[in-house]
Amino acid sequence: MARIIDLHGGELLRLDAAAGAQVRVLFGTIWLTEPGRLDDVFAAGGDEVVLHRGGRVLLEAQRFARVIVPAARPQSKLADVIARLRAGVGRLLPVPAFTAT
Repeated sequence: MARIIDLHGGELLRLDAAAGAQVRVLFGTIWLTEPGRLDDVFAAGGDEVVLHRGGRVLLEAQRFARVIVPAARPQSKLADVIARLRAGVGRLLPVPAFTAT
């Protein structure tokens, strides 16, 4: 089941989508980046972008845009537990300080 999303200029949308899923731009212009894709994509009203690898995809509206995006992939309970553990561990570990040399 797809969703229609309205985005304001500069607004970001993160998707977790399967390979082969499609993002369709109904109105406006978006920038899209996907893991493993060499080039970012700019798409305008009427364009469809097929996701090559899927995973975590990031969209940004250049101005107001309306897009049709795939429904979120169902996540297994195990994957949900692992994601929560990673987030918790990330909060516990100190952020390394880098110094300019």
